[in-house]
Amino acid sequence: MSAGESLIATLPKSNGTSIPSLCRQGSVWLRQIPVTLLMSVIAIAAYAFPSLTAGLQLEFAAVSSGQWWRLLSGHLTHFGGGHLFWDVLMFAVLGAACERKNPRLFPVALIAMSVGISATILLTCQDVTTYRGLSGIDTGLFVWFLAIQIRQSLADRDRTFTCCWTAAGILLLAKLAYEFTTGEILFVNAEGFQPLVESHLSGAVLGAIAAGVADRGLSVSNHTQPTERPQSVTKWAFWMFGRYNLKSLSFSLDLTGLFWMYFRNF
Repeated sequence: MSAGESLIATLPKSNGTSIPSLCRQGSVWLRQIPVTLLMSVIAIAAYAFPSLTAGLQLEFAAVSSGQWWRLLSGHLTHFGGGHLFWDVLMFAVLGAACERKNPRLFPVALIAMSVGISATILLTCQDVTTYRGLSGIDTGLFVWFLAIQIRQSLADRDRTFTCCWTAAGILLLAKLAYEFTTGEILFVNAEGFQPLVESHLSGAVLGAIAAGVADRGLSVSNHTQPTERPQSVTKWAFWMFGRYNLKSLSFSLDLTGLFWMYFRNF
């Protein structure tokens, strides 16, 4: 993935824009993100069936009695429809980007984030008995994604976008630092539950570790030649949906959308 690739992964090239062609392209793309899809579906199913939520949510008393799977599954349960929607939306976007870049490391990183965040809450939030939500993992994926973009921008020797992605990372760290210092969650209007900054901080640290492990296995990429844009308006629209060029408007849309989703809900 070059520094110019979209959060919406690059779709295979096609000479046509027919519905069957788009379906084939979508099928190829979805097969590249099986873990992200599976976890998203489980999260939705858990919310749809309250009995499933009760069996999956992170209850520390149940964990101590031997139900260890809750350390993993608790992140897939949610307190309400809004909580589910924003958590899963953020997870699907960032998970797809990170899984396509590191398909082998991705499931291992998710397990490590899940257990690490659960352990952090257990050790630092003694008054918390039940935990739900993907926000901690989403924070880790956000850090991982930013690290990927910064690295690729450096490899492409693109100072402008290296600065942009670095500034995005600084803003995220500043938000987390403020919340940790004050104990207040910025921008979030949570109803029925209390967001835990400890889960976000733990996720950010684990996301940075995942990015570091991924970087050790990657060589510096060659500068990617600009992709020729289709000439017709219709083909251009589909090209913009599937191919990302940081030197276009889509960069600002992606970055703005990411920060709006994250700061609005975590």
